[in-house]
This record gives sequence, structure tokens and C-alpha cells, in this order.
Amino acid sequence: MKKQVITLFKITVSLCLLIIVSINADAQVGKKLTKHKSEDPMAGKVKPIITSPTAGSTIDGPFVLVGRAEPNTAINVYVTPVYRLPKSPDGKPILVVSTPQHEHQQFNAKADANGVWQSPLIEVRFDSKTTDRRIFAFVNQIWGSYTYETKNIEYFASPKLTMMMKTVKMPLKSNK
Repeated sequence: MKKQVITLFKITVSLCLLIIVSINADAQVGKKLTKHKSEDPMAGKVKPIITSPTAGSTIDGPFVLVGRAEPNTAINVYVTPVYRLPKSPDGKPILVVSTPQHEHQQFNAKADANGVWQSPLIEVRFDSKTTDRRIFAFVNQIWGSYTYETKNIEYFASPKLTMMMKTVKMPLKSNK
């Protein structure tokens, strides 16, 4: 009797496994599931770029960035001065990215009907003691909940871009 119950149990378990496997096999016969790529809202649209001045050029005075983007859209332009200060007390040069004297600058621009945008006049000045002066710029464009950014474009700063360090004499006010 005990042997018959064990045999019946084995047959029942085998039958259940066979049914489960056949259901899975039928499910796999149908159309296979494929992962759909999410739609890029900028597909077919112009992504923002900086066209002038070209990357790696030397900036020797106030300059204007020009680029292309989706027509009639707002563009944010970011400019960051990067430089090395004279050696620190421990003898190592200090790389500085924006300080209150040389702040990160942000500008807004609007692409025209042809998709061309132009920044306002940008002026970056460095302390005359700094070395390895560079200017990094990038733009971004917000499209719905997506933000599209260009890569950082590096420009070299001419030695002409220094702050004028001179004292200014102010006339005294008379106490009348």
C-alpha cells in the first residue's frame, strides 16, 4: 500500500511538471517579446553646437560664441575660466576652476528661425600672476524634460587677457 502511494505521488508530480512545461512551451511559440527603444524627443531635430570660434583657438579679447540649435529655441551658454595660480607654500601649482575674481558665467541666447544663435559679448580676464590660462565653454538646450548639452569646448587664453592692476584715485568729498 505504501509503495502504491509513493508511486501515485511520483506520477502526480511528474504529470504536474509535464503540464507546467507544456504551458511554458506554448507561451514561447507565440510572438517573442522585444524591447522597444524609447523615443528620443530630439530625433530629427538639431542638437545644440558651438560653431565659432573653433575649438582650440586662442582668445585674445572679448568674444562672441555662435552656433546652431533647433530653430526658435532658448539656449544656455556657460563659460568657465580655468588657470593655474603661482606655486602654493608646499611648492605645487594650484589648478583653479572659477573663483570670485574669475567667475563661471552664464548667458541666455535664442536661436533664430534658421537655428543660428549668438551669445552676448563675453569678456574673461585673468590675474597677471596666473599661468596655463584656458576658457571652457558649452551650451545646453532644454527640450521638454530632456536637457541636451554640448561637450566642453576648450579655448586657449592669450596673455593679453589680464586684469589691469592699478590704483584709482578718488576725489575727496568736502564736508559742507
